[in-house]
Amino acid sequence: MHPTIKFRIDSALLAEYTWTLQVFGQYIGFKVEVVTENYDIYVAEHGLGDIQVSHFFRNTYESGDKQFKAYFRTSPLHFTASNKPDYLSSCFYLLSYLQEYADYYPDKYNRFPFEISVQHHYGIHQQNLVADYFDQLYLSMPKLQAIISKKVRPTAFFLSHDIDSVYGAFGDNYAHLIKKMRIGTLMQLLFNHYIKTPDYLLLNKIMDIEDEYDVRSTFFWLVNQGKGTRNINNADYNFKDNNVQRVVNEITSRGWTNGLHKSAGKDTFENELKRLNTSGTIINRNHYLLTELPTTFEALQNAGVQIDCTMGFPENIGFRNSYGLPIQPFNFTTKSPYAFIEVPLHVMDTTLKYYNGQNAQQAANTILQFLENNKSNALISVLWHNNYFFDYADTGWITTYKTILQFIRENKFEVITPEQIAATYRLS
Repeated sequence: MHPTIKFRIDSALLAEYTWTLQVFGQYIGFKVEVVTENYDIYVAEHGLGDIQVSHFFRNTYESGDKQFKAYFRTSPLHFTASNKPDYLSSCFYLLSYLQEYADYYPDKYNRFPFEISVQHHYGIHQQNLVADYFDQLYLSMPKLQAIISKKVRPTAFFLSHDIDSVYGAFGDNYAHLIKKMRIGTLMQLLFNHYIKTPDYLLLNKIMDIEDEYDVRSTFFWLVNQGKGTRNINNADYNFKDNNVQRVVNEITSRGWTNGLHKSAGKDTFENELKRLNTSGTIINRNHYLLTELPTTFEALQNAGVQIDCTMGFPENIGFRNSYGLPIQPFNFTTKSPYAFIEVPLHVMDTTLKYYNGQNAQQAANTILQFLENNKSNALISVLWHNNYFFDYADTGWITTYKTILQFIRENKFEVITPEQIAATYRLS
């Protein structure tokens, strides 16, 4: 049972600070009640506050400026007029994805580019910076420490697989197998492709690997085929095909989870969720990590999605909002949290292979270093596409994934399900 801490907030940013304090309370282990008298903690824009916030931050925010350089001059930390760290305002800016609401030149897929982010500018994309700021905020308040002790929170994991392709194994591996004169393997691929079950649909292989480590994952399915917006390929399979549906049902029967991989295109979440037609927690990740704020968040909210897993940088592993734990994002229109929980993406195979140009062993080293640096206060979300389990040209990517699972087992970290996420990370 978490205690309730009463806060008085003397600021025009009442809703913004209330939401940030709720996330802070979830991190430390208390509930937030905002009052005008008989309070435990005082938040104010002057030195009498237990938490002092910056009037300059408020003025800049109310002016409509969303660019990070307006808030962070020499480091990713805002300071008050008396040169005190304003951890609360800094956390609000980072947590809320405010930089992505500014005007910017998108990448070729109309996404927010990593290279213009505050995370890139200050080299902090692999730092769980908001958690560090929350720790400093807690340590700055003896009153709060007297009421509640902060417990160490071991990192947990969320594992997932985007099913972009079912029939790609033959085409992806043809040239390599011809070059290596592996004709028998090539003929087996051809047989599987046209007659039996195509290799990329042999998802039992993934589940069997995860079963060895006693972990479960989520499979995200595309329900639309063909070309989408910006010439993006959606599924090369028909989701309603009997072979596909047999595997979808087997995933459920074995205790794994199916979710929506929202396609690139004008189709709505509502329509795609109807075609997905799975039971349990409604969970999604957008294809190509396509996101445009606030449009994407509004669409997720309106469709009743309970958990979204999209918000990661395609170009680099790490924390897109500088925080390692799921949140209910802030709705700038209603000044309240969205109803869905955002589980940001932190580690993706494609990031390391294509964006960073790493081979499987280099990727394993990069991932292990990131995991070693974040063994507490995070829910690390890992995406390993199904085709990486069937790469005949570079079989090391299976080993890299197993390296992650071995790290989890050796450190006795928990791998949690969408149902556990929904029960744990909803703001009270």
